[in-house]
Amino acid sequence: MAITIHKRKTTLRRELFKYLISLGVSCLIIFGLYLATTSLAIKAGWVLPANYNEQLIKQGKHVIQVAAWINEDMLPSGSKYVVLSKQDRAPLYGNMDDTEIKLASQIVNGQSPAYYGQKVYTLIERKNDYCILQSDLRPQFSSPYLRAHLPNYELTGIILLIVTIIVVSFAITTIFANRFRNSLKALTRITHHIQNQDLDFTEKKSGIQEFDDVAQSLIEMRDALKQSLENQWKTEKTKQEQIAALAHDIKIPVTIIKGNAELLSLSEQDEKQQMYTNYILGAGEKIEQHVRMLILMSKTESRLTLSKEEVPLSEWIEEVLSNTRAYAGCKDISIQQQIECSEASVYLDPQLLHRALMNIIANALDHTPEGASMELEIHCKCQQLSIIITDRGPGFTAEALEKATELFYRGDKSRTTSGHYGMGLTFAEYVIKLHRGTLQLQNDLITGGGRVTVSLPVVAKGDHVKMG
Repeated sequence: MAITIHKRKTTLRRELFKYLISLGVSCLIIFGLYLATTSLAIKAGWVLPANYNEQLIKQGKHVIQVAAWINEDMLPSGSKYVVLSKQDRAPLYGNMDDTEIKLASQIVNGQSPAYYGQKVYTLIERKNDYCILQSDLRPQFSSPYLRAHLPNYELTGIILLIVTIIVVSFAITTIFANRFRNSLKALTRITHHIQNQDLDFTEKKSGIQEFDDVAQSLIEMRDALKQSLENQWKTEKTKQEQIAALAHDIKIPVTIIKGNAELLSLSEQDEKQQMYTNYILGAGEKIEQHVRMLILMSKTESRLTLSKEEVPLSEWIEEVLSNTRAYAGCKDISIQQQIECSEASVYLDPQLLHRALMNIIANALDHTPEGASMELEIHCKCQQLSIIITDRGPGFTAEALEKATELFYRGDKSRTTSGHYGMGLTFAEYVIKLHRGTLQLQNDLITGGGRVTVSLPVVAKGDHVKMG
């Protein structure tokens, strides 16, 4: 398998370090841009500096000192004030609350700094009282409209800063996550190829050491599996060729035996001789049947192909039922049928599927005792054809449930005279798989007999009707 090798290879540890560095550098760049933007906005006059109100108060200090009465119109926007008596520090008037007035009194007494949090207190001594002014120590929009409709500039900037960091962090995380996801997808594709036995595939390396190590392990497992399957295929092919050669070799003496037995049957014989001749002819016919089956099974893996055609479903089912009744005619066995299908036509190989199904039915009839019944159910719903055959025999053994479809497997080794040589279910399963269907073996919970379920996908059209 050809693999494209990257010149540079990294590790998960290095990628994680890159991720953390990228996040850190991005946050620093964003914070730097925030500071630069704030500085440019202040220089351009779009944003007022943090001490802007303090400077305005200092500039208008003389006006406040000589004014007979102080009001809010004399102060910068957003500022508060309180006027305290010089004698007892009692508040005379102003717009500060009690907590702020208490802090203002402490400032007059020299007990508190002029800067308190993000607020600055300016003390102005007048002739008969003290005026303490409070103003915000933070940047603000120069536009009255923005000041009225947005939070202060500092809070607005922090919100934008956080949002930008979140967006950039998400983008960086997505970039790194996509790279890891693509590497994991490559591993997933390899496992899917192996799972589907598609062993001739090419996959690029991700460039990340840990992922490539896992991919290499999977590829080595693929190669080992491929070698094992090739060896198994060669062994199976050799076995099939040997079976085919043996079957052809057997045909010649069987033909000679049958031909001589037929000549004997034409000659004048007594009753006992005629009986022995018929035995020879019957045994020869069975041997020929098994030889034909052997030859067919030897061709199955390499040459047997489907020849699908449009088949009226009801007619095909009726032919199956007719052959089933004919096979069961020589025994005291009743056929209980439940047919629920459509009058439509379906696409399948009628001859191959008929032979496969009759192998299963014949097996069920052979295992059903005299005086009992065999159940045959056929359903066709949602483009799925289901065929269920249930006998009243002893059921499948645990070994048979596992190996019944293997070539030459026979659950009862003493039943050679019944014509079961372990090829019928093998052939049936192969034909069903060619139709992309499934064959399931189990024991019926009610009767205890064997239950075989065949499921086939079909393409059908027509109204739903009941037959039977």
